[in-house]
Amino acid sequence: MIVIPIQIFGDIMLSKIQNDSINKNVLMYIKYLHNITFHLLIYFLAVSNVLLGDQKVNKTKCNMVIVLKDYQKKMLDEYIERLQDYPKFDTGEKFNNLPKWEYCKPDAPSLSKLSNEYNLKDVAGSGTEIEKMLNLMDWVHRVTSSKGEIGNPEVLNAPSIIEFVRSKGLSVNCKMKSIVLNEILLSFGYHSRRISLKPSKFDGDSHSIVMVFSNTHKKWICLDPTFNTYFHNDSGEILGYIEIREIYRKGEIPKFRPIQFTIRPPLMLAGKRFDSYDEWYAVYMAKNCFQAASPQKSAFGYESSESTNWILLLPSNFQSDEIGRVNTYITHNPEYFFQEP
Repeated sequence: MIVIPIQIFGDIMLSKIQNDSINKNVLMYIKYLHNITFHLLIYFLAVSNVLLGDQKVNKTKCNMVIVLKDYQKKMLDEYIERLQDYPKFDTGEKFNNLPKWEYCKPDAPSLSKLSNEYNLKDVAGSGTEIEKMLNLMDWVHRVTSSKGEIGNPEVLNAPSIIEFVRSKGLSVNCKMKSIVLNEILLSFGYHSRRISLKPSKFDGDSHSIVMVFSNTHKKWICLDPTFNTYFHNDSGEILGYIEIREIYRKGEIPKFRPIQFTIRPPLMLAGKRFDSYDEWYAVYMAKNCFQAASPQKSAFGYESSESTNWILLLPSNFQSDEIGRVNTYITHNPEYFFQEP
């Protein structure tokens, strides 16, 4: 704020000096002091902004309070009640007859080409495992987003989806964004899968995210490239699906990284208006974390194949609309669904 008047004052003084009779060397020295003072002020203000809190979103821990209106709270309570009706899974259920999870290796030609084509090692950076994953999610969020409407690319793999957005000026939905992030994580040798989070009753809507196994923390964590966010605990550690569902079931809203979206009104859910994406997301994810489904194989372009096998994780005693669906296996055992690779 104070830079502009100081800059104007300096320009006025220089103008006055230039109009007076003065040694040229002195004039050059004064100009030098004027310029360096201005840039030092810019630097000082930038540092001050960081110290005073005008800084980028912390990638490991974020504190915020979600305040819902009465009708929004009522919606949330209804979704939580549904989770409380079906709180448990069956860890004793056998899964010998279910297919094994498969993950494409990073040296597969398609994944190696993907990594080299987009210089993904530079994108990931040289930080910790989690920092690399978050850098990749940030990048995927940006390159798959556009001001245009949502489009549907015909070929479902990372480079085709990225180039579709670039060439058409269209954005893509959560499924496409998750496919891109999943294949990129696979190219780094991480074990990852796209998962589709679904409500208890089919309403024409579900939400795709990516779960990736953290070798550092020895657990599956969830990343959401659509909204460039993740759920975390009080220590900033990223949560997995079961942890997220359990927090909602207890009647709480799990913490998540604030969503940096410019609202495109109207922001609606089930016919109800929301004023911010954080409010909306808190309720939206309560609706969609009831059950989860994932392709049995995680590989480049797998979801473009005609014989994609799906595995659906259901809470105990729940009868899903998808039971009996072709190429869909049902399990109630999270130990199978979240097997350590």
